[in-house]
Amino acid sequence: MYGPEVQRIAEGAVQISWPAVIDVSIHALVMELDQHIQHNPFPGWIENVPAYHSLTIYFDPLQAPPNIDLILRSTREPNQPIKSRIVRIPVCYDGILAPDLHQVTKQLNLTTEELIDLHTSEYYHVFMIGFLPGFPYLGILPEKLVLPRKKAPSLSVPQGAVAIAGMQTGIYPVSSPGGWHVVGLTPYPMFREGSTLLQPGDQVQFYSIGMDTFHQLKKQFLVEWPSI
Repeated sequence: MYGPEVQRIAEGAVQISWPAVIDVSIHALVMELDQHIQHNPFPGWIENVPAYHSLTIYFDPLQAPPNIDLILRSTREPNQPIKSRIVRIPVCYDGILAPDLHQVTKQLNLTTEELIDLHTSEYYHVFMIGFLPGFPYLGILPEKLVLPRKKAPSLSVPQGAVAIAGMQTGIYPVSSPGGWHVVGLTPYPMFREGSTLLQPGDQVQFYSIGMDTFHQLKKQFLVEWPSI
C-alpha cells in the first residue's frame, strides 16, 4: 500500500519512512515494523525510535548493517499482534487551571461544555513521544477543535497541561514554554525516573474531573504512578 524509503542517516542508524502525513494507517505500519524487530532482533540491534511516519533503527556499527529488505519482507511472518493499550486520563477543565480555555472557546464558537464533550469523545492515537521527555503527540482531534498554534508562544506552560494545536492534542510533562492552547490540566505524571506513562501506539481517552478530584489525585501521584 505504502512503499517505504530507506535511508542510512548515521554510521549506526537507518531510517525507514512512509508518506509524510499524520495518518493512523501509516503509523500502524511503523508500529508493526517496530514490534516485528523487537520480537526478532538482528545481531547488533540497539533500539527503535518510532515517529509519525518513520522508524529509526539504531544498531552497533561494528556489526554488519541490518538487511532492511529482508526485514520488510518478513514483517508479517510470523504475524505478531500490534500491542495497543487504552489509557484513560483525567482532565480538569476548570478555567483556573486552563489559561487559554476562554479564548479557545471564543475562537471556536463553542461553549465550555461543548469543548469538553468534544475533547473527551475520541480515542486519541499516540503517534510519537517528544519534544520533551514524555510529551505525547495525540490525534486526531475532532474537526470542530482544530485550531492553529498560538502566534506568540507562552513563556511558561504548567506541568500536566492538556493542550490542542492543529489536528492534535498533547500533554506537557514538565513546565516549559509552549505554543499550544491549554484547555485543561491532568494530575497524571507523564514522565518519571526515566519512564514515560504513554508509548507510541497507545490509545488515549480523556475524561473530565472536578477540582476536588484533581487535587486528590495530584497528592496521590506525587508518590506513585497512576494505575492504568
